Parts: sequence; structure tokens; C-alpha cells
Amino acid sequence: MTLVETFLFLMIIVTLLNGLIFFRKLIKLQKKNNELLEKLLEKERSEDASSAMPHAEIEKLRTEFMKTPYERKR
Repeated sequence: MTLVETFLFLMIIVTLLNGLIFFRKLIKLQKKNNELLEKLLEKERSEDASSAMPHAEIEKLRTEFMKTPYERKR
């Protein structure tokens, strides 16, 4: 093989290795990103669950609403 062919072959191999390394790092970063997003979602869900109204409070509001007669706005 000539010097140019050897150089081109070497560049192809280096490019493929660079691509493999880049995609492995990209996959690791995506997994880490997914883990962090899941943690944030769990945190939001736990905060939402603690701020929900109790069932008794909702029933009390519903009965108050049902007692008042409906009046059409004109």
C-alpha cells in the first residue's frame, strides 16, 4: 500500500473510534439526564400529593355549593 492509502485507512479507523467513543459518552449522559428527570418528577409528585385537599373538605364544599340555588346571570 502506498503512503496515502495507509494514511486514509488510518484516518477511517480513527474516525470510527472517535464516533464510538462519542456515542458511548452521549448514551451515558442521556441515562444520567433521564435519572435526574425521574428524580424531579418524583419530587413534584410527592409535593402535589401533600398539597391535595382532604376528602372531607371537598365533600363539605360540595354540599355548600349544592345548597345554594343556581341563578342565571343576565
